[in-house]
Amino acid sequence: MESSVEYFFAADIRVADEAARRQGWQPHGRTGWVKADGNEVHFICLEEQLSVVGRDVTIYFVGELSQQIKRFRQKWTRLRR
Repeated sequence: MESSVEYFFAADIRVADEAARRQGWQPHGRTGWVKADGNEVHFICLEEQLSVVGRDVTIYFVGELSQQIKRFRQKWTRLRR
């Protein structure tokens, strides 16, 4: 089975890491996690990074997003803090 890449958008890696670990995701590399299904989740924190991620890719976040940020994506998934 092929694993896919997903992203976690947050202003702070510490907040993202806490939420990812609550989901049961395992740390992977310096700024990422691996989910139980084998998918890698990479941390991103810049609006410019969102503009190059494909529209069909899931991006996780914690908290609230501005309308400006939401316009980049249709597949946002909110995680608990």
